[in-house]
Amino acid sequence: MRFLIVRACSLRVADRSSGAIPRFRVAGTWRELWDVLRWYAHNRGYDGNKAWSRQEIDAAAVKEDAEKVQNARALLDKYGARTMAETWCAVCGLDPLGEKASCDMPGNKRPKALNAAFPREVVEAEMKAILEAHYGLLPSADGLLRDALCEEWSAIACPAIRLPLRFRGGLLFGQLVPRFENRIIARCPITFERLYQSVLESTGDADLAKIEAEKRSKVPTVACPEFFRYRWAMQVANVLVAAPAGARRLTPEQRRGLDETMRERGAMTPGEFKKAVRAMTGEASDNLDQMLLHPDADKALVLDPIRRALNGRDIAPFYDSLPEPLRKRAIGRLRRGARLTLGEIRAWMNDDGAAFDTVAERVIEAANTRRGQKIPVLTREALLATALHIEPPSGRAPHSRKLMREVAEFVFSSAGHPAEEGGPLFRSEAVRAAQLQRVIDEQTNNHLVRHRLRILERLHRDLIASYAKGDAGAVARLTIEVNRDLRDFSGKKAKLIAQDLGLRLSNFKNVAAKLEEKLAGQTFNGRPIPITPGLIRKARVAEDLGWKCPYTGQSYEPIDLVSRLVDKDHIIPRSERPSDSLDSLVITFSEVNRMKGKRTALRFIEDCGGQQVEGRPQLSIRPQVSYLEAVKALESFKGHDDDKKRKRNRKRLLELRDFVEKDFVPRDLTQTSQLVRLGAQVLEREYAAVPEKPVITSLPGSVTGAVRRSWDLLGCLGAANPLAMDPATNQPRTKTEIRDITHLHHALDACTLVFATKFLPGRGRDGSAWELLVRRRLNSEQQGRAKELFKNYVEFEKDGTLRLIDLPKTFKDQIRKRLAERRVVQHVPADMSGMRAELNAWRVVSVENDNALLRQRIRQPDGTRPLKEKKEKTSKLVGLRPGKLQKLKAALVVADNYGLALDPEPQIIPFHKVWVRLRELREKNGGRPVRVLRNGMLIHMPQGRYAGTWKVFSVKNNSSGMALDIGRPDVVRLLNKSEGSRINVLLASLLRDGMSVLASPLCGIAPNAEVR
Repeated sequence: MRFLIVRACSLRVADRSSGAIPRFRVAGTWRELWDVLRWYAHNRGYDGNKAWSRQEIDAAAVKEDAEKVQNARALLDKYGARTMAETWCAVCGLDPLGEKASCDMPGNKRPKALNAAFPREVVEAEMKAILEAHYGLLPSADGLLRDALCEEWSAIACPAIRLPLRFRGGLLFGQLVPRFENRIIARCPITFERLYQSVLESTGDADLAKIEAEKRSKVPTVACPEFFRYRWAMQVANVLVAAPAGARRLTPEQRRGLDETMRERGAMTPGEFKKAVRAMTGEASDNLDQMLLHPDADKALVLDPIRRALNGRDIAPFYDSLPEPLRKRAIGRLRRGARLTLGEIRAWMNDDGAAFDTVAERVIEAANTRRGQKIPVLTREALLATALHIEPPSGRAPHSRKLMREVAEFVFSSAGHPAEEGGPLFRSEAVRAAQLQRVIDEQTNNHLVRHRLRILERLHRDLIASYAKGDAGAVARLTIEVNRDLRDFSGKKAKLIAQDLGLRLSNFKNVAAKLEEKLAGQTFNGRPIPITPGLIRKARVAEDLGWKCPYTGQSYEPIDLVSRLVDKDHIIPRSERPSDSLDSLVITFSEVNRMKGKRTALRFIEDCGGQQVEGRPQLSIRPQVSYLEAVKALESFKGHDDDKKRKRNRKRLLELRDFVEKDFVPRDLTQTSQLVRLGAQVLEREYAAVPEKPVITSLPGSVTGAVRRSWDLLGCLGAANPLAMDPATNQPRTKTEIRDITHLHHALDACTLVFATKFLPGRGRDGSAWELLVRRRLNSEQQGRAKELFKNYVEFEKDGTLRLIDLPKTFKDQIRKRLAERRVVQHVPADMSGMRAELNAWRVVSVENDNALLRQRIRQPDGTRPLKEKKEKTSKLVGLRPGKLQKLKAALVVADNYGLALDPEPQIIPFHKVWVRLRELREKNGGRPVRVLRNGMLIHMPQGRYAGTWKVFSVKNNSSGMALDIGRPDVVRLLNKSEGSRINVLLASLLRDGMSVLASPLCGIAPNAEVR
């Protein structure tokens, strides 16, 4: 704008007010006009988040914005004003034609406190009218200037202005469109290897081959049409139908027939998809029910979301009434992610909208005819305000556009699967080898995943150095367990992650609290009722079902879970679907469970609906219609996303008639998610030169769950942290409670994995042992095989159920000893950039003896400005040195400390210009490195009251001197006067007893290790 303002010159003042222009005096100079334009830019109004339309919009925020717009319209009516400027002048008691003045109003009476936001189009219209009123009166005030300020910033060529490509709109009303995808774009490994080898063979230049492969193997966003078609093709490729020689895939003709149907509709419902497939295959047995159990299965049945929306019952009549050019225009707007209202479509048609108006009248009449008493009358204005918006999916596609097109062509021209040998997605050894050579940053755009993979690299090297004496060849087996929440947590700060974890555990905690309330004071068999993890687990299922049996509709109470009047039931018999996840269970009466037998829930209802329950004649099984209505009515939209997913999965299982078991094959142990594959790849790099590579295993959840249920290892934590045991019962606390006490529960899970992969299967590394463990109920031949593999560590019940015997005492003693070492290490980031200060400045009243007296007034919602006063150390203040803040007698308080420097003498280092302060300290220390103690670091005390190893939780400067809050390395949070926690320990006492700062490897330090 400086380029534009330089050309300004003074002109005479002229009064000019009319029509839509706010009543004001026409500016005599560009400076006067510029003040007005800036005011409009700061009060730009509400535009419906158009620039953010590709991002999911929070419903509560939309409602709040709508209320602000309604408030603004109410103010227009109240003051009889036509514009925003006139409205605010009326609110403040100012004359638009008077001299410039400031209003003196309390905070709760000011415009900002009225919770009003004028529509953006109103504000833009005002400003455009003002600019147009100055055409010919001020130099360069013309249509191009108006367009540059309001519409498109590049309307006037201006070399001095350089804006990012993401900037949209005019200079005053535009904004940077948010980046919905990470800057680091992933590469398709298969495309990368193809291009690399092709360029290498033709040129012989490896560097050029890598550059070309990097450039042309980028993966697009999932919003591209190639991804929608790829996803649909993979869904079709996974369909299996029964055949005399075993399961077969669909024929090319059948696949093309499905594709033609999908292209016509744009999308299918799961029911339509199953009906179409079964019509082609002659109602043969298939795997469709199992495929569509996946929570994301519905998404794969959408080929063209725009066509699906336009084919909808409410929109199709209006779309059919449009001429072809306007249809293309509407589709283009929707593909760009914009919101489109029926009113906007009608405005395009001008006087040629007779067909549109006829449809609108018919829709209004039909809606008002069938409306209920509580439903308001549908008006034409309300109908035209109906908005159509297609929310594009977020994220990156797994492959390049070209490869995804190849996959679709392969699927619809053959009967094979793209991932099998000969298919475009087959990962050859060359592709796998090439992936090992690529750095982590090139393979994932997820910050948190990259960070964890680098930590995994360091941990792996430290483990080899500590336990294998640096010899990678001594390692025979590695087991991976990945935190599936990494993708969800990426980009979130610690506070948001903690909030998310709290929401994940809220269902568990709420149900546990409900049980304690309902069972308080009650006994069973003459004993108080303990709230055990098993009881909470059952209650969570009951809570999801509204504390009603799904088969009978009969209610029950928490005490009935204790007495076993009701108990768990597998919706799909466990012999067919070996899963004990919460979504696979319901709670029903024991007699109903026996009556159901080995049938799916829906099959049981079909066979026994309306019958009395054997042994409980007062109960009867629901009819099928009533059962399906009750299942449909089950709540599935409250709680964390995990809770919603669990409830939706349970509803799908309750509506499933037949279940075809998915065979457990050895490949299940190695063919895993992208996260596990990346983890395995990081580990494999260390063994590139080792002749015999170790076996890298990722256990499926069904296996680890079966092992954890068999061995009761939580009690082993008591030796390391007594707080993990409940003193009232001398039993381990629940897993949720232990998570808040000690980090060692992760180590205990690792012990479970180690024993599961090394100890139990013996020499069975082909997965057959795990298959038997998961099946649990085995025939005589399978029992013999299990005894051969598991030796004397399994036993069988009468019905053939496999049960692992408990671990021998020697192994549990070994676990206790290792846990007692408390080998917990916290990753301490090395980043020292930035300034972590409070946002609001304080007035510096006085400075005395390294302490400053500060005052602050912040306006409250009620308009008051209470005085706050406090004292702070001058070392925590920014603004005491010459500069802008010092001139204003103001200072910012640096809230966080970087750490505590021990050399040349102890002093706190605030998180501001850390590297400068460390450089100064190093000079004072004679050029020697400065020891810095930071939160999360380990210290060792060889003697005295605090002898042992401790983790630093906080570094502070109290009135009594510098002090630390410390705890045992495994402690999650400090509790004053409790085991493993020490608050306000004076640094002088620790230094006197020989404190040393430990440089620990990520695998920790044993208590008897030599301290450096």
